[in-house]
Amino acid sequence: MTPNLKNILAATLVLCAIAQALPSRPENSHIYDENRLVPAQQLEFFDRISDEIANETGISIDAVLLDDIGERVAAKYAEEIAEKWQADAGREGEVLIFVAQKQRRKLVVTRGTASDILDEAKISKAEQEFLVPNFRQERYGDGILSLAGWLTFAISDSTGKKFDIDMQEAPAEEGMTVRGWIFVAVVFGLLIAFGRKGRRFGFFDNMKKLLCVSEIEKSQWPGIFRDAFGENLVSAFISGRCLVEGFDALATPWTIDFILRDNSPEVIAKLDAFREKARRENIAFGHFYTPAEIAQIRDPQELEYLQIASRNAPLCGVQDFGVQDLGAQDFKNC
Repeated sequence: MTPNLKNILAATLVLCAIAQALPSRPENSHIYDENRLVPAQQLEFFDRISDEIANETGISIDAVLLDDIGERVAAKYAEEIAEKWQADAGREGEVLIFVAQKQRRKLVVTRGTASDILDEAKISKAEQEFLVPNFRQERYGDGILSLAGWLTFAISDSTGKKFDIDMQEAPAEEGMTVRGWIFVAVVFGLLIAFGRKGRRFGFFDNMKKLLCVSEIEKSQWPGIFRDAFGENLVSAFISGRCLVEGFDALATPWTIDFILRDNSPEVIAKLDAFREKARRENIAFGHFYTPAEIAQIRDPQELEYLQIASRNAPLCGVQDFGVQDLGAQDFKNC
């Protein structure tokens, strides 16, 4: 073998070894942030939370945010990192928030005692609810802290431990909205104050997306629609694909349609003040019909009307959407 070939082979082996290496656990942080996605103030706050939990339970909450993992299988790679980091830290349990930016993979893996006390299905749901939406909007610190908050609550609920975290010390990170910090503060504040009683008393009900029809019916939305439109409102209802089996409320918002006596742009604009709230709570506003428009599509051959009549969940106003009964005549007294 020629010297040049030997050198090339040696360099190739070195590069392969580097490519297969696992990222080292940071010495002074619980986050390995390759692209510096998490602002420094939020990173420091995450570290304080993880230190507190580790001291009380022996479980470390860590995060690794990588730019590109190449052809590696994300789940397997995350598990290998979690095992190595747990061993390096000498902890009883490990929770690793894993992110691969280029591959758009975001997941959580657990090891040791963390695997015993945390439910895998609930973790997957929390990933979709807290991590994915924030990362889509490039709010990386918000996503990491929100998921860390959920994990902290879950660990507290399982172990009965209360964590001494002073939310008054939360940094006012530039670029994060006041509303975002209020959300984080409320999550951790209730967690600290009530521990496992928080769920029992329902303090976290308003911090989740609305995930079923009954939650929307019991929410503020029916009252909001009545107040916004007054006597002009005939009906507000969920319909169509939202009510089909297999609908994923974590991935797709609930669509609410309306029947209004007057559906002019000026009238519809009354909902503009609530669109941000609707987005946060997983709701989208769909069509704004008038009774006359409903009558025009009432013919049973019209698929749009059949969809409304056969799949609907009225929130307020007219309740009967029967195919033979709903039309302009039904609204003559409305």
